[in-house]
Amino acid sequence: MISYLEHLKRVNNHADTKWVAKYDKKGLLNEIKQIYKPFEYYAMNKHKGENARPLHNKNAIIKIMELDKLKRNEQK
Repeated sequence: MISYLEHLKRVNNHADTKWVAKYDKKGLLNEIKQIYKPFEYYAMNKHKGENARPLHNKNAIIKIMELDKLKRNEQK
């Protein structure tokens, strides 16, 4: 079975596709949401200002997931 991290590394996504990362209280990755239309996300969340979750491109979300995997392995 392929993990989502491996899937992201293999699949070619549209350049406009972005991801939002959500974290739990321990600072570990809790959820990743794919945003297909970032301009709509910005329009719906601009009232949050600096508190809005940042959008990440494919390379950034892969790096975030790899760092989270290392953190989880260190905690074991």
